[in-house]
Amino acid sequence: MVTERLCHQIIMIKYLLVTLIAFNISAKTINDFPELIGKMNSAQGDFSQKVIDQNGKLIQEVSGIFSFKKPNFFRWKYIQPFESQIISDGDLLYLYDPDLKQVVVSSLDKLGGVSPAMLLVSGDIHNSFELNYLKNIDSKDWFQAIPKDKSKSTFKSVLMNFESEIIKEMRVLDKFEQTTIIVFESLVVNKNINNEFFLFNTPENVDVIKN
Repeated sequence: MVTERLCHQIIMIKYLLVTLIAFNISAKTINDFPELIGKMNSAQGDFSQKVIDQNGKLIQEVSGIFSFKKPNFFRWKYIQPFESQIISDGDLLYLYDPDLKQVVVSSLDKLGGVSPAMLLVSGDIHNSFELNYLKNIDSKDWFQAIPKDKSKSTFKSVLMNFESEIIKEMRVLDKFEQTTIIVFESLVVNKNINNEFFLFNTPENVDVIKN
C-alpha cells in the first residue's frame, strides 16, 4: 500500500502535466493555447506545493525539484520536509519512499480518465476541456481548464498564472474541494535531457510493490 504521506503527491501527479505543457506561453488569448502547447519540449526547476482544504486549513506543505520531457518523462523529487520521488520512464510510474525502503510501480496508463495530461497528448483538447482566459483574479491573469465530462475527471478545474511569459503558479481544485497550489521557480526550458535520466534504478534492500 502506498504511504499516506504520498497521497496528495499521487493525486497531484495527475495534474502535473497540465503545467508542463504550458511553459513559455504568452497569456494573451485562449485561442493561442493549442498552437503554443507544442513549443515546450522539456523543463527543469524548483517548486513549492501547498494543499488547502475547503475551510482554508493548510493540510500539507512540501518543496523540491523536478524535470520533465515530452511526451511522458518526468522526475518529481520532494526534498522538504521529507524525501520521496515520483518518476516516469515513459511507460512505468515509480513512487519511491526511501524512509520506508519501498517503491510502488504502476503502468502510466493507470493515470487514465480525463486528466490534465490530456492537454498534452490530445489532438483536439476542446473535445475534453472547456478553456477560458480569466482576467484580474487576485490581481493576476489566468488560463483555466475545466473538464467537460466531470464523471471521468479527478478534478474540477485548473488555473495557471504566468509572469514574463513563464508559468509561475498553478491551482488545482479537486472533487473534495481541496486546492493544490504549486509555485515554480528557477525554470529552464527546452534543455536537452537524455531519456536515461528518467530511468529508475531500484536500490538494494528496497521492497518493490507492483500495482
